[in-house]
Amino acid sequence: MTDDPMDALERSLATVFRVMTDRVMLNDLAQRCGYDLPAASWALLEHLDTHGALRVSDIAMCHGVDVSSITPRLKRLENDGLLRRDREPGDARAFLITITSEGIAALNGLHAARRGILQGALTGAESHGVECAAEVLTRIARTLSPTPPISDRR
Repeated sequence: MTDDPMDALERSLATVFRVMTDRVMLNDLAQRCGYDLPAASWALLEHLDTHGALRVSDIAMCHGVDVSSITPRLKRLENDGLLRRDREPGDARAFLITITSEGIAALNGLHAARRGILQGALTGAESHGVECAAEVLTRIARTLSPTPPISDRR
């Protein structure tokens, strides 16, 4: 272990990210929340929940893929009732993709499952330490995010 707090933070974040995105962990989370979706679909729902309605091309660009590769995922989520596609008012050719209340419910289930895992991992930790960790991680997330969440733009 190192005495450098930044080194320890970076290594810990890398480990937490790897564990939380591991296929076994994602399967466990899917079972806990009742929605069997691939990680990329969860990421897409999170993005729409955080940033609001977006055009398909904007979603593809944010995820670093071509529109043709994101369209099947969007269609599956739409068929599952987790998002909806509406015509953009100013452009009849374009659609806006919006998360539905069912999509928000799915995300709430995923977040509850994650909290359960984190709660188990933090058994015995002092609440003040958890509050400090949440504050630091929130600051990192806001600073590193290319676009602020909706709640920050209001």
